[in-house]
Amino acid sequence: MRSNTRLLLAEPSSGQVVADLRGDAYGHGAAAVAKALDDLPFDAFLVSNETDAQAIDALALSTPSILRSQLSPDSTTLLGPQLFGLDTTEFRDPRALGLLPALTLSARVLSVKKVGAGEGVSYGYVYRTPRATTLAMVCLGYSDGIDRHACDGGRAWFGGGTHPIAGRVAMDVFMLDVDDSPVSPGDEVVLFGDEQHGYPSPVAWAGALGKTGAEVTASLGDRIVRSYR
Repeated sequence: MRSNTRLLLAEPSSGQVVADLRGDAYGHGAAAVAKALDDLPFDAFLVSNETDAQAIDALALSTPSILRSQLSPDSTTLLGPQLFGLDTTEFRDPRALGLLPALTLSARVLSVKKVGAGEGVSYGYVYRTPRATTLAMVCLGYSDGIDRHACDGGRAWFGGGTHPIAGRVAMDVFMLDVDDSPVSPGDEVVLFGDEQHGYPSPVAWAGALGKTGAEVTASLGDRIVRSYR
């Protein structure tokens, strides 16, 4: 986030410069993000509601939080989802400007099952295994904000490559078709992150769902543990 900020602020701007931390900083955690960006030249942090404002103000940062009603649109440069390396409907290619994804979303394999060719997977059997394969059950679901239709082109990283989401996402888990890759309970699966590591980017993940990266990360639930470095 700090690297993205420096790139975005490289060109001088007139008026206030405000970091858009609405939607819990697009799912990244507004209070933690504000703390990480407090020493950078922002005039204010824009938040969604009084609760978020109070959480940030309790940190006694040098940068104040404000609500939308306090924003002066005519004299404000609002740095929104691009701070996190995300795309929007107006800003389609953050990577072209050197902006990198700030968030890596990962989960652990819960169980593993070998199945034959033509096996229906998850609700409605909208996915059938194209060959004998291995299915890994991963601990993330639609109650965590993962789109139920991620099987429609969605892929996740495991074992050095990407693999298709197999069937509709359930409430607490989804299935990943890992083919013949060795897999065990407890192994890590990455839904999206920095493509320099081989992960699907948030932009690519969202594109498979007909959404933007900002929509996807802002939907992530509170049950997902956020850690920062």
